[in-house]
This record gives sequence, C-alpha cells and structure tokens, in this order.
Amino acid sequence: MASGFKSFYNKLDEFSALSIGQVLKKGGFELIKTIGGAAGAIFGTFFTGQASYYDKNLNGKESLNLEDLANMLKEALTQIKKRGNAKLGDKTMVDALEPAVNELTAGVKNNLSLSQAFKNAAAKAREGSDNTKNLVSKRGRSKNLGERSVGYIDAGSMSTYLIINTIADYIDNPD
Repeated sequence: MASGFKSFYNKLDEFSALSIGQVLKKGGFELIKTIGGAAGAIFGTFFTGQASYYDKNLNGKESLNLEDLANMLKEALTQIKKRGNAKLGDKTMVDALEPAVNELTAGVKNNLSLSQAFKNAAAKAREGSDNTKNLVSKRGRSKNLGERSVGYIDAGSMSTYLIINTIADYIDNPD
C-alpha cells in the first residue's frame, strides 16, 4: 500500500496538466499497477470510481464542492462494492467507506462546511473500521480465517479511514 501511494504521489507533477478526472484515473491505475493483487484493484477503484463520476458529471469543472466530492465518493463506493462483491458487514473497506460517504451526503443536506463534513466522515470511517473487529470476515484474504478473524480490525477498512482522515486533515492544513 505504501509503495503504491508513494508512486501515485511521486507522479503528481507528471499529472499536473491533467484534469481532476484524469489525475484520479491515472492515480488509480498507478495503484493497481504498483500495489497489485486484490488490494491494488480495490484501492485503484477508489480513485477510478471517482474519476468515472467526474468524467460523466463534472468534466471541466476545476473547483469541487462538498456535493461533488460526496457524489464522487459515492460512485467509488458503488464500484468497489460491485468489484469486490462486498457489502456492509463483510469486514472490508466498505465498512469504513459506506458510513463516511453517508456522512458526507448528510453534510451536503445539512449545509456543513467541507472541513466539518470531512471531519464527521473521518469519525464515521474510524467507527466503521473499529467495528470490523467484531465481525467475521466474509471477503478478501482474511475470509479464510472465518471465526479467527474476530478480534482484529480489517486492514482495508483502516486504510480507508486513514485516507478519509488525511483528506480531512489536509482541508484544514493544506501545507
């Protein structure tokens, strides 16, 4: 995971002339290429799913608002669930991402600031990730552990929380 995200980060200068959608798409493919396996495909889809929404609905828009970001992440969630055949409660990244997306959507409805909405989403992602400790894994590598997976937080859900939390932190401290 670290090498994949580092590779994505290191290519940002190369992507600087691209649209938001193109950056997300290329970044997603960079994750797929460098992380590999199911994790690469799923976390790559986190970005390519957002790119898909952007390209269909926001193409050319250079400044995104909370509603745009919430919709982009909702599309990423939809594509992740489809790709991994996962749902809430399966002990996957969906257990962190779905509550975060729902919280962002609530933030739009409640007219919250971008900062507050992402702080709330990060808190829900953390809660969802922490709750995976009580679940039996039904998808991914840990599904083979069955009952032995209880007591451990799902790595994908924790990674998802870290991404959402990093976005929240960046909104308040972009330097």
